[in-house]
Amino acid sequence: MRDAKNDVERSWDAIVVGAGLGGLSAAARLAGSGMRVLVLEQHVYAGGYAHHFLRKVRGTKVVYDFDVALHQTGDLAPGRTMYDLLSKLGVLPQLRLRQFDVAYRTVGPQHDHQVPAKADAYEQMLVEAYPHEAKGVRSLFQALRAIDAPGPDGGLSPEAFASMDQSLKQLMDDHVRDERLQSVFATLWGYIGLLPADASAFSYARMWASYHFGGCFYMEGGGQALSDAFVRVIESNGGQVMLRAEVDSIQTEAGRVTGVSTKRRGAFRAPVVVSNAAAPLTFQTLLDDPTVASEETSRLDALPLSCSIHQAYLGIRGDATKLGLPDRTCFFVRSYDFEEEKKALEIGDYGAQGWLLGNHGLADPKHLPAGRSIVHAALMANGRLWEGLDEPTYRERKRDLETFLVDRVADAIPDVRDRIEICETGTPHTMHRYSLNPTGSIYGYAATVGTPHLPPRSSVPGLYLAGAWGFPAAGFEGAMISGWTTAGLVFEDVERG
Repeated sequence: MRDAKNDVERSWDAIVVGAGLGGLSAAARLAGSGMRVLVLEQHVYAGGYAHHFLRKVRGTKVVYDFDVALHQTGDLAPGRTMYDLLSKLGVLPQLRLRQFDVAYRTVGPQHDHQVPAKADAYEQMLVEAYPHEAKGVRSLFQALRAIDAPGPDGGLSPEAFASMDQSLKQLMDDHVRDERLQSVFATLWGYIGLLPADASAFSYARMWASYHFGGCFYMEGGGQALSDAFVRVIESNGGQVMLRAEVDSIQTEAGRVTGVSTKRRGAFRAPVVVSNAAAPLTFQTLLDDPTVASEETSRLDALPLSCSIHQAYLGIRGDATKLGLPDRTCFFVRSYDFEEEKKALEIGDYGAQGWLLGNHGLADPKHLPAGRSIVHAALMANGRLWEGLDEPTYRERKRDLETFLVDRVADAIPDVRDRIEICETGTPHTMHRYSLNPTGSIYGYAATVGTPHLPPRSSVPGLYLAGAWGFPAAGFEGAMISGWTTAGLVFEDVERG
């Protein structure tokens, strides 16, 4: 059925709510297997956190192209999971990759390391830097290899299953005790948003392995290039990605899904709906009758939300590398006491938190205006602290945050304020506004020890989840694997009728 006014089909085999990477990967697999798929996205860009935004310098022709979230990505070496998945979908052949020998730099009160991307080189670096922990470093890396390895049936290994009941701190304590060494190894905790005592060892190990076993990469064109490649796959297989099409209801009849309605584009019918929206939004707000999903709604309040983020994106005159920021990605550690960092995060004490600085030109030099640089500063955030603020209070707090973040850039580039042409600051409120995620959560549900995520196949016939709110959890890779897995479940259910 085609709507004459809008020239849009109204009946589809499957509808995907949200064009984040979870939704796009699900849609790409469904469309590639012959299903007619419609993707509905409320924003003006596809990709969710994998998109770019442009800012023009007033009175000039200079335009800065800011990558929202992608600093680097992993697991794209041949034979790795993401390499195989994106190859099968037809996405990887469309991308131009840049691979790095150094994954990141980490700087703390008593350490400063350029961390190699390859695990063997990383292991050797730690052995040489902390010789008194050499035996523990070796055993820790052996444990990581065991967690990463496939099990006898091709699925997860026994060591991977065991790590699900262990925290990152417990994993480290089993092998090494030097606080500096633990801080270095846990550098990437911000990529899952939990300090070591709370973070699932499994989630951290899988994410860590994607960079150090699977290769450290950046895609030319960044997150938007990845998202656009997914869109081309979907549309080349007869699907459609519709922007500015916010879904306001997932419709059901007799307890099963029948389609969706949108705020401005009308209603669409399909026996399958894959929601890439936040799980609380999906079940408590979008579902026209939440009682049909009592199995999920009874669990939602008990599942912890992940943290949010503070970010400043700067477009500056000059070469940031020569001006004092020679690292593509550099993590700064305030303290080796993880509990201090956790407390600072919970109460919003910026000054006691670690932070990240990035020089985007070293990741993607082709996306820089001539004679300019893109740099960014970020630190993790408790999104709840930004809820319910009146406008004056919000503006004042945002100004204070921006000052703090620009100060951190100024630590590396002292005259940066004289060079700034564009400064955009993102708060948890910003994250909520563009993603509709509660409290501006950037990783869906928190990857805590033993917390089961919602399964991708919901209790409502025809309704599925894809993305950071379901297994295997957050991050670019996690979201795409989730979408791929969800599509496989759809195929199973369609075959069973």
